[in-house]
Amino acid sequence: MIDDLVTFEATTVDELEINFKNAVDEYIKTCEQLGREPQKAYKGVFNVRIEPSLHKKIYKEALSAGMSLNAFVGKVLENSVQKRV
Repeated sequence: MIDDLVTFEATTVDELEINFKNAVDEYIKTCEQLGREPQKAYKGVFNVRIEPSLHKKIYKEALSAGMSLNAFVGKVLENSVQKRV
């Protein structure tokens, strides 16, 4: 998630693309002037490579919890992060 506010507007598609690129360029320039890295947007999607046997065990745990694999893994990760905070 980007907490910074980056705005732009246009009345045509071509203008929209140009103004978007200009807004991003200005955002990057402002970050450089402030001496900080631009924020990265997170989509909430990432790949995890694990052993097939572990994949199967996690899937079975998710089923027994009545959850999808994605929901189960997300909950486990959330619980892990909350314990560290």
